[in-house]
Amino acid sequence: MLDNKVKRTLKCMMIGSLIYNVVLLIVSLIIFILICKVKNLNSNDTLIFIVKNELCVLIGLVCSIIGLYSMAISLSKAISANDEKYAKKHMVLMSTVRMIVFCIILVIVINERTFGITGGIMFALAILSVKISAYLAPVIEKNIRS
Repeated sequence: MLDNKVKRTLKCMMIGSLIYNVVLLIVSLIIFILICKVKNLNSNDTLIFIVKNELCVLIGLVCSIIGLYSMAISLSKAISANDEKYAKKHMVLMSTVRMIVFCIILVIVINERTFGITGGIMFALAILSVKISAYLAPVIEKNIRS
């Protein structure tokens, strides 16, 4: 269903998303360790705090990969329809559905019983990888071709 150019771009965007989230994991791990030292948390509380927030980044990574794949499928379907009105409606509908799903997941993550506000921030930062990967995709594609 996806043509070769869309597959290649999707692959590059997924790699960009992965790179961004790995950097986010490393930077946030360092920041969380420093925060826990400043707050003088014991080792169990520190471990729980770090694992919960790093898990939110991983949830965001999975959601961003699924979102990227959903965008690629929507784009291919809209292009193959050869109907401008249908393509616009389809793209707007699918974009809205993705946004609603991301917001629902964010509300679930922010709930204090699950991960809390810090986890919500980490999830939101991880979801930003969709946007960042769009900027990184041409660079990654250029490096893959070389």
